Amino acid sequence: MSAITATRRALPWKLGKALDKGAASKRVVLADPDLRARRFMAFAIALAQGANVLAMKPLVIFAGLAALLLCVLTREAPRQWVWRAGLILLTLATGGLVFVEYGKLFARDSGIALLFILGPLKLVETKTTRDFMVVWGMGLVLFVASFFENIGLVAALSVAPVIIVYVAALRMFDAPASAANAPLLWDHVKGATAHTLLGIPLAAMLFVLFPRATAPLWAMSDPTAGKSGLSDEMRPGNISKLILSKETAFRVEFEDRKPPQQALYWRGPVLREFDGLTWSVGLSETPARMRGDFLNFTPEEHAREAINYTVTVERQDSRWLPILELPVAYPSGPAVERAVFLSDAQQIGVRRAASGATQYRAQSFARGSYAANAPDAQSSELRTGPRTWNPRARAFAAELATRYPNPAERVKGLLVYFNQEKFFYTLNPPLYGSERGNTSIDEFLFDGRKGFCEHYAGATVFLLRASGVPARVVTGYQGGEFQPAGHMIVRQSDAHAWVETWIDGSWRRVDPTGAVAPDRIEQGIQQSLPETERLLVSTRNWVSFTGLTNLWEDASFSYTKWVIGFDRDRQKELLKDLGLGGINPLAALGWMMIAITASGALMGLAWWLWLKRNERRIDPMLRAWRSLRKRLIKAGLAIAPHETVTSALARAAIRWPMHAAAFAEFSKRYNAARFAGTNAEVHPSPVNLPSHFQLRRQ
Repeated sequence: MSAITATRRALPWKLGKALDKGAASKRVVLADPDLRARRFMAFAIALAQGANVLAMKPLVIFAGLAALLLCVLTREAPRQWVWRAGLILLTLATGGLVFVEYGKLFARDSGIALLFILGPLKLVETKTTRDFMVVWGMGLVLFVASFFENIGLVAALSVAPVIIVYVAALRMFDAPASAANAPLLWDHVKGATAHTLLGIPLAAMLFVLFPRATAPLWAMSDPTAGKSGLSDEMRPGNISKLILSKETAFRVEFEDRKPPQQALYWRGPVLREFDGLTWSVGLSETPARMRGDFLNFTPEEHAREAINYTVTVERQDSRWLPILELPVAYPSGPAVERAVFLSDAQQIGVRRAASGATQYRAQSFARGSYAANAPDAQSSELRTGPRTWNPRARAFAAELATRYPNPAERVKGLLVYFNQEKFFYTLNPPLYGSERGNTSIDEFLFDGRKGFCEHYAGATVFLLRASGVPARVVTGYQGGEFQPAGHMIVRQSDAHAWVETWIDGSWRRVDPTGAVAPDRIEQGIQQSLPETERLLVSTRNWVSFTGLTNLWEDASFSYTKWVIGFDRDRQKELLKDLGLGGINPLAALGWMMIAITASGALMGLAWWLWLKRNERRIDPMLRAWRSLRKRLIKAGLAIAPHETVTSALARAAIRWPMHAAAFAEFSKRYNAARFAGTNAEVHPSPVNLPSHFQLRRQ
């Protein structure tokens, strides 16, 4: 018996217990995470960077990847002051680079860029578990920030693997590889996977039952961020560039009747102002123009023509909602119900763009005209700019007015001109006009004669205005692709521009593109382009996997509809299907608490069964030792995690001498069963302690 043990026995019980615990705590000192944890955390940071790489600027991407390579090559944190000073300079350079690229440091995009570079740089200098936790938090925030730009199905499917990686990293911080009997990396990944799977039911319960907001919270608006899709301006080449995008603009579900292909005009921004080169909404959007009236119709017309549909927009950057011409009622839905309005140009808009996914239900007539009062003489629908602009086009407009005194006949004559003359529909027209565009219409009509829909729409509006007929440009989408599942996809490549002209008391749709390339309206953009340009806008791959493509599209739409678009109305529908329709908020809160409790109980039960299953796989002697160890610790004997069975039971025999023989026999059999050679006598069964065996604090 050592002197320390004898002294400890002579002390009062409480003081002896305190010494035991103090000695054990001093012996149990976990080392800081080593190289394995550093490399694994670098992998986690790389996943977060990969989720944001498409939204970063090239120089930021290069700097972030260079910092990641530096942290991979670093085996331990630099300790010399030269290297530490170098890291400080790199940090300052990062701030300067982000400021130059984004113009500010304290904004959404610039903040994400800082995390993109500083995350791996922080990993270079990590030395302690606390430092690793800081890097862990930076990487996780960087990954979550990727959902500001991408909330598609691919991003959703990446959540679980990335969460597993980050939970595994936490487990590695608690059990570093330098410790004795440290688990393998695969063991950490399996444990993290189990934890993540146990959390999925609870997350699903909260998602379904938590009260929905009136608008989606999936994205945060940044005024300086780049916008995609249609805008409030149209310059030559804007829409043709948009045509090259194969991204989905929105999806549509028709409830009863479906309009024909040639009637699929999805109305967007209406452009009235022209500065010689650019068509824009302009300053004419006065409060008076922001108030319009729906067209009048009879009950018979409504029953015969009304088309009911639901629109799910992937990303609503514009304040103008895509709507089938012509709307007959305000759209409904939590995302739009409090901010929607109708303009005098029959546009459905919202007071502020949601900058994220938006879903609404709408009702329209598939008509190309509606009654309206005549524009006044000073209206922007009659302005063509200074008289010196486009003189040849003005002369041609005067000729049209003389040849066709009736405005309706004048429009038809202009369409015949486009159809019979050698005009070409192409994505690659020449650049028309000088710097201010004073002759852009002239050069297009009489020199190049090659253009896209914005060229034909802009030239038509200019000619009609110059001949005295009010006209304006309408931008939006034309067409769409029906899917086997029943819904329609409208892609960015379906972007289009057409004309509205006021004739005989009505605004009428005129599409000059249909006169030049009729297939654009009847069959879509691909069939109207030259053979050499069709592949640029084709949505099909070189190798066709039609079945897989359709399955992926159905899955994407279901995800957008039931996850991104899971608004208050859809939540009510689901609760109604579950027999909880009309439930009040207090009762809903109660059901949510019950669901959380039940889900937590089930997860706890699953975890307990999993532990028991693993425990049954352990050999009987080790299982018996774990049980005895728990009883000894509960009785007051401090046992360090690394302490051997022989040492622990020797101290237990000193504290409880009446059970010394049982402790010695247990230790003998345990060592024989666990560590004896193949020729040694092994007792696989544990020692059965007598029923009166009690451990009392002494």
